[in-house]
Amino acid sequence: MLYFLGVSMTDDKNYIIPHPELENPPAPEFPARGVAGLFSEDSLASLMARLTVLEALIKSLTRDYSFNDFSRELLLSVMRVIQSEAGTLFELDHKNNTLFFRASVGQGSDRLSQFRVPMGQGVVGHVAESRQPMLVSNVGESGIYLKAIQDAVGFKARNVIAIPIVVRARLFGVLELLNRIGEDNYTAADMELLTYLSEMLAKAIEIRMMIAWKNTSHAKHHNDKGGGAVPDAA
Repeated sequence: MLYFLGVSMTDDKNYIIPHPELENPPAPEFPARGVAGLFSEDSLASLMARLTVLEALIKSLTRDYSFNDFSRELLLSVMRVIQSEAGTLFELDHKNNTLFFRASVGQGSDRLSQFRVPMGQGVVGHVAESRQPMLVSNVGESGIYLKAIQDAVGFKARNVIAIPIVVRARLFGVLELLNRIGEDNYTAADMELLTYLSEMLAKAIEIRMMIAWKNTSHAKHHNDKGGGAVPDAA
């Protein structure tokens, strides 16, 4: 008797007998799993969050925003996946070594532009100085959080997570989120996700800066030739 591809055949080519093992295949040792089965619920949520922010960053880079509006979109993209009552993207002023509010979202955010945070002071100042992330689960028991600013704007922080934004090995600023929504506190998973997102934000900021530099250089070259001013897209 001849066998071919699991089918037994008699010498009569017009007569084909299915192989017994194909009629009654053995049960698999492990249950079949789809692609979703390869990931835990938490890892799928993290993957979706990363893709959501990536999509938002790509859209932001292709739109004609001012840098302030661009920064606010970056902040909002993070707050959509790590839901928080408020958030700020601080930028470092290298001349006087203080951090100013480049973009803010939340209660009293419109009154924050007048404030600056010295390097090494408060959660944001410590994160900027050390270039290490920080998570404060209970602001009321923490002596590091600068309560003067929150008192001035009428916002009460319960918990805080902050991470440095580093562009080309140079500190750009600090991203800070306040009062986790849906959880009692920020978690280790939030910190892991925020670490990844901060790197994405740094790349987006670097690209935006390169675009602004290119536009400025082009405008200068154009003006030097007497061609008149060229609008700066930054």
